[in-house]
Amino acid sequence: MNRRMSMMLLLFGLSLAVIFLGRSAWASGKSLLTLEKALEMADRNNPLISASGERITQARARLDQASAASLPQLGVSLLYQEVQNEPRYPVVPAGYAKAGFESTWKAALTLNWLLYSGGAVRLNTESKKVALSGVEAQEKRTRQAVDWSVTAAWYDLRRAEGKLSVAEDVLALTKEHLQHVEALYRNGMTAKNEVLRVQVSVSEAELNRIRAENAVAVGWKALERAVGVQLYGAFDLPPHEERPEVYSMPQDAVSAGLARRPEMEALDLAARSASLASQAANAQGGPQIALVGEVYAADDEFFPQKQNDWKVTLLASWSFFDGGASSARAREARAAAEEFLFRMEDMKRQIELEISVARLNCESSLQRISTGRTMVESAEEDYRMALRRYTAQVGTNIDVLDARVALSNARNQLVESVYDSLKARAEMEYAMGVIGSDGKTEDRPK
Repeated sequence: MNRRMSMMLLLFGLSLAVIFLGRSAWASGKSLLTLEKALEMADRNNPLISASGERITQARARLDQASAASLPQLGVSLLYQEVQNEPRYPVVPAGYAKAGFESTWKAALTLNWLLYSGGAVRLNTESKKVALSGVEAQEKRTRQAVDWSVTAAWYDLRRAEGKLSVAEDVLALTKEHLQHVEALYRNGMTAKNEVLRVQVSVSEAELNRIRAENAVAVGWKALERAVGVQLYGAFDLPPHEERPEVYSMPQDAVSAGLARRPEMEALDLAARSASLASQAANAQGGPQIALVGEVYAADDEFFPQKQNDWKVTLLASWSFFDGGASSARAREARAAAEEFLFRMEDMKRQIELEISVARLNCESSLQRISTGRTMVESAEEDYRMALRRYTAQVGTNIDVLDARVALSNARNQLVESVYDSLKARAEMEYAMGVIGSDGKTEDRPK
């Protein structure tokens, strides 16, 4: 009967605990923050992405300005003019005819159309179009950089949270050890100094927990900086991933990085744009043909009505010498194109270095995970044995303290290696230019 009553009380207590936890989770109103959700929020809120979008708008406006030079320009004007003497022109055989007004009001509708520019307008338009594609490639890399910063901040936060969990566990173990030491002291089986030493150890564990809590708060702030919105207090984090999936390293990572990195495309497009700009500058010194048309009305009073006329002018011009301005612009653009080509060569070496470093970091961290798990298992067993030996008074207090320090270090090393491996994987994706929108984020561990 007593056994049945005990079982009923246990079930009742478990039910109350489930109800309480359920109500607490419901009352918190916090949603789960995953890496994918953080990346989506950053895509909407990070100011760097908005700034890169404005750069694209600027590039499109420059393209529209260049294209406008090939279209007819239509405008209206209103003129007032005052001269000292009435304008006249000579008439054969003798005399003069009135050629205008002393006070003139003139309203005109004017058309200007550049019919032929020697290719200057076309080349300048193509240059701006290629430049727009280059800015779009830069915008893609900006998004990848934001994804990388969010991912790095995410894993740093999870690392800090994992270390906080270790600090809390170590604090609990230290308090448990203190209870054993105090019990032995009350029974006269140990000295007071051992109690004091463990109390110092408890205080140290509490300080480590406080530092770990501060690191978590700092991690939240770093993630908020990368995402662009406030997150702390509004979201909960998912459970830890202590066994991340093995990431197979691509064999041709450098070749893939050279082909996928948006910077390479942006530099190539910038070089092509500068080359076209150089050709456009050379063409500006060539012959040009323009059509000018005007419909106007003139009078000596406002609004002009007396004199109505129109005229059409076909104008061909060729600037043989402009002080070297066109030649200088062409040389400047050619030098810019060469600069971008040299920067492409440097970028190739930079990509190779980044991928090599990311590969080494990833391989090293994966090896450390296996070693770290073995070390944690050994440290846990060592601490369990040291505590039992001390409780049985066949071991020393120093053995327990040393074993607990070793256990704390082992668990922290495992946390470090796990999140180093996850961060190194994201670093490899970023170095190869496939992070974020290229379809890699959905396969990442939480």
